[in-house]
Amino acid sequence: MKKKKSIILTLAISIAILLSLLLVLLGCSNDIEIAEIVNVFTDQDEQSPVLEIVESASSSIVRLVFNEPVKVYGSSFDPYVARADGNSIYVTLPSSLPPGKMSEITGRVKDYHGNSTGFCVKVWGYNPRMPSVVINEFTTKGTEKSPDRTELLVLEDGNINGMSLYSGIPDDYDAKYTFEDIDVKEGDLLVVWWCQALPAQLQDKAGVLNVCSESDEGSSSNNGTLVLCSSPTLGAKVLDAVVYSNFTSSNEGFGTRTALERARWATEGGYWTGDAIDSTTSTATRSISRILDNVEKGSSKSWYITVTGGSTFGERNTSAAF
Repeated sequence: MKKKKSIILTLAISIAILLSLLLVLLGCSNDIEIAEIVNVFTDQDEQSPVLEIVESASSSIVRLVFNEPVKVYGSSFDPYVARADGNSIYVTLPSSLPPGKMSEITGRVKDYHGNSTGFCVKVWGYNPRMPSVVINEFTTKGTEKSPDRTELLVLEDGNINGMSLYSGIPDDYDAKYTFEDIDVKEGDLLVVWWCQALPAQLQDKAGVLNVCSESDEGSSSNNGTLVLCSSPTLGAKVLDAVVYSNFTSSNEGFGTRTALERARWATEGGYWTGDAIDSTTSTATRSISRILDNVEKGSSKSWYITVTGGSTFGERNTSAAF
């Protein structure tokens, strides 16, 4: 009988201690999440691994990067071969995936506490000849007569198969254009028209490629982000990015929460520093242009607004400033 009472007393004390700890934790901070409280008692990670980066490491190997060390879960990657290395999983494809071609990888991983997560991601073929390219000129307030355009300047010879331009950011965008298998040379200009079809009177020029997004969706008029990546694969290398704003009074000058979050993505990733480009005085023909021969990335100091009618798409940026 005494032994039974002792067990009941011990259980009662244990429950009281646990309840006290729970009340203390809840009273300490409103920011504490349920998972954190559970971890106090179990002393164990209960969060599933998070996939952060997908990249083509070579023509037949894809690297998946997680937020913590992981292991391959059984045979979930079949028919592909997968191996773990710290936070990364390297998936070997049965054959080379050509640049610009897409494949899907499905699998499951688990961390060292047994938490698992499954996923299905798209990957594009690795392009070893991707050149350095920068955003060179753009408009955001286009009209039917003068649609929005984004001009890219090629800085070295190469091939742009798979290169992707986002009006937005890679995982949250309004429009996207992915280039096909095209050889380019240093100094070439690539003009993306954000419209349904190219103008009928458009004349081709040597060293200038005009392409059409086949969509009316394009850059946000006053506040937005343009991002150029080496491929459509989530986590692909960022070749260049620009952030622009009319410095409205809401959402830290970006008007909408979406525009603000996209700008934060660019700045937190190190693709943009300092103030955004001031888009206030830009128009459909008064473009936002990179200062001639200034290829410094990620700074509003490299940009200016051209005079009215001074956009120079398909030509050198020699227009006077507004």
